[in-house]
Order: sequence, then C-alpha cells, then structure tokens
Amino acid sequence: MLTSLSALLPLLLPYLLATALHLQQDLEKDIALLTKDSRYFISDNSTQTPSVQTVASDLQLFQLAASLDLSNATHSSEIIGEHRVDIWQFEQGDIRAIYQIESNIQLDTVITQRYLDNRTPTQQRITNDFTFRTYIVSTDAEPAKLFYLTEAAQGLLAYRLGEKEVAINYAEKKEGLTDVLPGYMNEVQRLIGENGTVK
Repeated sequence: MLTSLSALLPLLLPYLLATALHLQQDLEKDIALLTKDSRYFISDNSTQTPSVQTVASDLQLFQLAASLDLSNATHSSEIIGEHRVDIWQFEQGDIRAIYQIESNIQLDTVITQRYLDNRTPTQQRITNDFTFRTYIVSTDAEPAKLFYLTEAAQGLLAYRLGEKEVAINYAEKKEGLTDVLPGYMNEVQRLIGENGTVK
C-alpha cells in the first residue's frame, strides 16, 4: 500500500498544488515589491494622495479572504481557454465565493514605432510570457465585491473594493505588458460576466 501511494504522489502533487488558493503569497509578494521599489504611480479614484500605506490598508480586506478556512468550502475547477478557474464556495458567512483565475499568456507580436521628426517608422518584435492571477471575492451583498489582479514578475496591477478602483503603473514595465494587458482585462471581464460570477 505504501509503495502504491509513493508512486502516485508525484502524479497527484501538481494537481494538489494547482488547486491551492495563492492569494496570501501574492499579497505578500506584491507588498514587498511595492515597498522595495518606488518607481511607480498609484491611481486611486477615492483619494488625491494614494500611497503604499493606503494600498497596504486596503489589502487587509483581501487578507481576510486569504485567511479563510477553505476546508469549509466546496471547491471546483475548470479550464477555459488559457485560463484555469478555481472556485471556493461557502454556504455560511459574509463571503460566499472566492474565484482564482490563473492565466498563462504568451505574447508574440510586432509593433511599429513611429517618430515625430519624420524618421522612417521601425518595427520591433516583442515576445514574452505572462502569468496573471485574478481574484474575485463575492459577498452576500455584492457578487464581485473585491477584485485583485497581479502578474508573477511585475506584481500588483489593479484592485477594486466596491466602488474604489486602484491601478499601479510602473516606470519599468515588463516588456509587452502594455500590449497584452487590455486584451487580458477584456477576457477576464468576459469570464466574470455582468452578474460578477465566472461563467
């Protein structure tokens, strides 16, 4: 029996790891990146003076979701195109569901650089890999109350708390991020749907 379990473990391990909620580790990674580097601009529709401190304060709400006991939740998982969607649903409590959308996007595009001084336009090929994770937390009161978007190497890109929307724009962006992000956001919006639940 032990031999058969030890033989199965390497096969099961990737699946077990893949179904973990990564919100806690992403929160820690993203705050560490923001604290270490100050070359970014924070856009916040609720205040004129956003800072790392206001972001850290906001993220405490996501921390509550990250610290929930998932053994009380019903878990389901689905692959939709380039996206792996994991859902944890709760029968009791204010938080009713946590959605984790992990997306591995490969960018391979050619952009045309145009100049103001009448120089001939040049073309540049951009190839890069992106690992995005999007989290949506649904409550009794609101289907998509909390929204959090991060990229593995770049860090926190945007989050939403009800009506409050915050975006982080980095001085040194991962190459191709500007090209891939709008399309990815549209994909996530399509996945979420109008009612805030992943289709």
